[in-house]
Amino acid sequence: MSNKLYEKMNLYLANQEVNYIKLLNLHWYVKGRSFFTLHSKLEELYNHTASVIDSVAERLLALEQAPVGNMQSALKIATIKERSDTPISSDETVGLLITDIRYWINDTQEIVKLAEEAGDGVTADQFNDYLGEYQKLLWMLESYVS
Repeated sequence: MSNKLYEKMNLYLANQEVNYIKLLNLHWYVKGRSFFTLHSKLEELYNHTASVIDSVAERLLALEQAPVGNMQSALKIATIKERSDTPISSDETVGLLITDIRYWINDTQEIVKLAEEAGDGVTADQFNDYLGEYQKLLWMLESYVS
């Protein structure tokens, strides 16, 4: 297997861990006319992210790798940034989600490619599932603001 793949999966995991907290932050601080819709959607998204975190960590363990399992380590390597504890409008929230989902699509595609190059079809399949979910979410968010 590929060390580059494992490193990228651990970076993905760290970013998902930071993303989980970021989604909670948005869930708590979103304001505006779309509050009820977004508050509910953000809860769905952070619950889904928790599932992704668990699945990626368990895949790393199955591959005899050590997943990033604490926030201090995750924050050291994460490229996703936290957001401040300040109110955010509904429109800004959706815009931020669209930007982040585009990031997740690109990052997920990179892991699929690395997994395929390493001959790891199981990991490629796992991340292809995430890719489909992110592409659908991007379509929905872009439709929401059209």
